[in-house]
Amino acid sequence: MMQCDTPMYDDFVGEFVATHAQPGSAPVVGLARKFCASWPRPAARAENECAGSEHGGSEHTDSEHTDSEHTDSEFAAPEHTGSDDAGPEPADPDEAGTVRVGVMDSSFNPPHYCHGAYMECLAIMELMPAGGARGQQARVLGIDAFLLLLGSENADKPLRGSSLEQRMRMVDMLATTVVQDTTADTWHLWKSRAQFDASNLHNMAIGMVNSPRFVDKCKAVSDVVRREWGAQRPPHERGPAPRVLSYFAMGWDTLIRVFDAKYYADYPRELDAFFRGGGRIAYSRRVGFPDADVDAFFARPETAPYLQYIFELKLPKRVKHICSSNVRVAVRDSTQSVRDIPPRILEFVNNYQLYRNE
Repeated sequence: MMQCDTPMYDDFVGEFVATHAQPGSAPVVGLARKFCASWPRPAARAENECAGSEHGGSEHTDSEHTDSEHTDSEFAAPEHTGSDDAGPEPADPDEAGTVRVGVMDSSFNPPHYCHGAYMECLAIMELMPAGGARGQQARVLGIDAFLLLLGSENADKPLRGSSLEQRMRMVDMLATTVVQDTTADTWHLWKSRAQFDASNLHNMAIGMVNSPRFVDKCKAVSDVVRREWGAQRPPHERGPAPRVLSYFAMGWDTLIRVFDAKYYADYPRELDAFFRGGGRIAYSRRVGFPDADVDAFFARPETAPYLQYIFELKLPKRVKHICSSNVRVAVRDSTQSVRDIPPRILEFVNNYQLYRNE
């Protein structure tokens, strides 16, 4: 499917912005399309199979109307004290009633292969908690579902270069590249179709989020996942809404901002609420950033208590250099770096003459 077959999102984006991107709006995620009908339930855990796709203009989900609310007391709090001799048990052991969601939240201006690689790293790589927290071992996280989220606003970046509707269409194209382009290619991390099939990468959804703050995004993701999980609940299934762990994939610069007090009204209480509410971080180091500086950052008193909830992604060299700003310049100058975005997105960018004035 090339870009001309991608759904239009004018109605979805327009309604989401008009309804939820207003001052004082509660944090909310609106779903634009589910690439798996049972999302967020993996096909193996749902009675219905992944079939086709579901998308719509105005059928986004109001997470403030969830049927089941969890309080902070239901989540494991970060451990601010404790001996270095603590056992090697993972902070989030595999257990019934927990759903793990890999989240790529970005301005997607435009989406590129590195965004896709973040999702594939979350799906198949063995990840180590930052600094080898509490003696834990590297492990595959076991992500159940994936979510690409376009922000309706960014804490640091004004809207430029492309519209929200255009970006939403490009996010759809990125998800299509991850979910449907299952022929081995140079950018893929998985090595076989069997590995892809076992990864839950097919269990993908895309949408928008109305808050730039991670503590708010975490709550909104949890709400929409619980709501959709309940909607997919088989008639014989009983029990409370699942505990949601949201693994936000991000670069090093974004990780630093997560711990910057200027982005919080009540720091560090809101930062603590992010981790208590199931927020997790999967980051990639910036190219050329000294190991000593990374170690110093994780040794800071405000960072150290959360190391068991922060995981390092080892992006392959072939994609870790990619960033949206460089892609925009490459489009403007017609350089080789235009290869850093999937062909369907490049076709869309060229058809709409995007980024020509960067």
